[in-house]
Amino acid sequence: MRLPVLSLRFLLPLLVAVWTVLPGRALAQADGKGSPPASVPPSALPSAPAKPGSDTPVKPDREVREGEVVDIRIEGNRRVEAEAIRRALHTQVGQIFDESHTADDLRAVWALGYFSDVQLLVQRLPNGGIVYVVRVEERPSIRAVKLAGNEELSGDDLKESIEVKPLTILDMDAVRRTQKKIHEKYIDKGYFLAEVNYKIAPVPGGQVDVVFNIEENSKVMVKDIVFLGAEKVPATKLKDVMLTKEGGYLSFITGEGTYREEVFQRDLAVIQATYYDEGFINVRVDKPTVSLSPDKRYIYITLRVTEGERYDIGKIDFAGDLVIPKEELARLMKSTSGTHFSRSELGQDIQSITDVYYDRGYAYANINPVTNINADTKTVDLTFDVQKGPQVSIERIDIVGNTKTRDKVIRRELRVYEGELYSGTGVRRSKERVTALGFFETVEVTQKPGSRDDTIVVQVEVKEKATGTFQVGLGFSNVENFIFTAQVSQNNFLGWGQSVSASAQISSLRSLVQVSFFDPYFLDTNYLLSADFFRVEADYVDFTRKSTGGNLSLGYQVIEDLLVNVGYSQEHVDVAAAKNFGGVLLANRFLSGVTSSVRLSVTYDKRNNRLFPSKGFIHYGSVEYAPKFLGGSFLFTRYSAYSRLYFPLPLGAVFKTNATIGYIQQLDANRPLPISELYYLGGINSVRGYLLRSISPTLLAPSSSSPDASIQQLNVGGNKQLIINLELEFPVFEKAGIRGVVFYDAGNAFAQNERFFQDKQDHVPLGLFHSVGFGFRWFSPVGPLRFEWGIPLTKRPEDQPIQFEFTIGNFF
Repeated sequence: MRLPVLSLRFLLPLLVAVWTVLPGRALAQADGKGSPPASVPPSALPSAPAKPGSDTPVKPDREVREGEVVDIRIEGNRRVEAEAIRRALHTQVGQIFDESHTADDLRAVWALGYFSDVQLLVQRLPNGGIVYVVRVEERPSIRAVKLAGNEELSGDDLKESIEVKPLTILDMDAVRRTQKKIHEKYIDKGYFLAEVNYKIAPVPGGQVDVVFNIEENSKVMVKDIVFLGAEKVPATKLKDVMLTKEGGYLSFITGEGTYREEVFQRDLAVIQATYYDEGFINVRVDKPTVSLSPDKRYIYITLRVTEGERYDIGKIDFAGDLVIPKEELARLMKSTSGTHFSRSELGQDIQSITDVYYDRGYAYANINPVTNINADTKTVDLTFDVQKGPQVSIERIDIVGNTKTRDKVIRRELRVYEGELYSGTGVRRSKERVTALGFFETVEVTQKPGSRDDTIVVQVEVKEKATGTFQVGLGFSNVENFIFTAQVSQNNFLGWGQSVSASAQISSLRSLVQVSFFDPYFLDTNYLLSADFFRVEADYVDFTRKSTGGNLSLGYQVIEDLLVNVGYSQEHVDVAAAKNFGGVLLANRFLSGVTSSVRLSVTYDKRNNRLFPSKGFIHYGSVEYAPKFLGGSFLFTRYSAYSRLYFPLPLGAVFKTNATIGYIQQLDANRPLPISELYYLGGINSVRGYLLRSISPTLLAPSSSSPDASIQQLNVGGNKQLIINLELEFPVFEKAGIRGVVFYDAGNAFAQNERFFQDKQDHVPLGLFHSVGFGFRWFSPVGPLRFEWGIPLTKRPEDQPIQFEFTIGNFF
């Protein structure tokens, strides 16, 4: 039979009666409605009858001591092994029963997390022994986890929020955590009024389904942000620094207008910091008022600001352990007497002084800015108190997290070295160079004490990312019709830091097959080696150019970031005219032959990332010399140069500039340059908005050798080119890798008898074709995809009002 378990308030009056009558007693109980008791009255509960068929336990071979536990009986368990419960108990067979341990036993069994009810009972035997009974009721297992009512967010969107898993024991704490996470996810997406509830639905077999019922309600948009009291700092400036934005017509694309509580709390801190940077050191931003519109579609935010008085910087002084004169430190300061106090500039000043000490080996230098506020004059006096600490050297450098990349690939980029004095600038530059490799998601450089007080250990921790790609793409352009691309590349081949790639591109106007190899530290020296082999066929409208060849070059790092390269190229060119043009003007233009040349180039690269730069610059210049003694049939000297600058802007935007110039000079006056070696502009990689290779000097020529042939315009190419590109790239959907771009392009190819910025056509300003446009870029798993629309400003009759183009790969 089953003994009913009575609560303590009913059993306490019966304490004396049951103590003398019952052979055993229940000691403790816990159920699913609360935690196990901290203590249990030792003799207040009824006894446990023996399990049917087990009224008399097996007698032990030895004499039983009074109160000895001779058996531990587990009841009610179905999925959980009885032995697992026994191991959790403090009370064990063979021990003298101690009622003070029952609370610990109850907590231990409850902590297993498998039960909704736990009871501990005892049965006294005639021989003085005790049977310890653990009666449990198991929690049900979860058959399925279901979502109901979610229409705007899919199951995949909510997958990371769901802690509850099928085929596990029901855990109500995990259910409640999941409910909260789903609700937070909806708020993060702008569904501020969403409601999430859960239901535990029993199903046959002792299992349950956990169902999360979601009422999404309407998405709430921030309609208006109002600042009260913002007089000396314009509200427009405060809104610019906020991530929470007012919604508009394009909110469904930009995501602006979404209210997120954690982002809004960040905005409040940034607003206060903006006032600090304007000299308002006593500013106060009160708790904002957030209200809903009657239809619950919009949020109105009101922020009350108490600006206070603006303070200027008074005297600036330096104290403590000074390693250079005060005058030299003063020249490093951005803060100057008489200007508005700025906390950001103060932080930069602290960093400047810190760098002075770090670069002299004082890795533990502490710079404490002491401020003295003068309320009468509204000034703040600054004293930078310096405690330099001990001078330390680098004991060793540890590389952590590189599961694929070999240590030496990272170490050769470092600008701090074991055994030398610690250098803060060297540490910062080391991080920049390792990051610029493009092999790692994150790079962190930290330091910890060494084995002696005057040593330090530098740790470089990296997180690897995929550096190999395999991509196949098919696109469409109104210029090239279809575009098929395929590429296999590995930018960190076998972890050695080498790049190997094979690619192919096929369209109606061109085909390219190329195999490339690049080693930035050839044979572990400062020399770099690159080689590539190619087969190219391109349609230039009036002729077709086919070429097969290769390049081999050896470079040397003269100083940091300055590379000098010497190379040799050989290219076999076959040119075929699209029509049987006539006339002496075209004599010797459609030539086939061999280019055999040497090239000297200089590159100065200070970009923060060589694949996707957002800061820094790269300058490049080269001279290619193809003389007769190298065995080529095309004799020329080609001069090329470009300069590219990258400027990071707020909110993740980047402003980019590119200027490219080229000039080719013939070496044999009796052998004009072939049409295939000259410059043609236009297209997505030069001047957008114009057809591919359509910008070129022209000649009027008969369409055939027939006397009555029509006269046509022929693009003959220029021996000079100039290209200018300005781009503003900004995030659109940053998590998805989608960025927008607006651009301005200008450029032209000039004939041999023309000068730069001069053109025979009067309607071409400064001799350049101009265009503007927009587009977006998707940094997809298969590579960067570019979709861009160019609008020609210097429009010719053959140009379209707007030109769409698509390609794979970066521009600059």
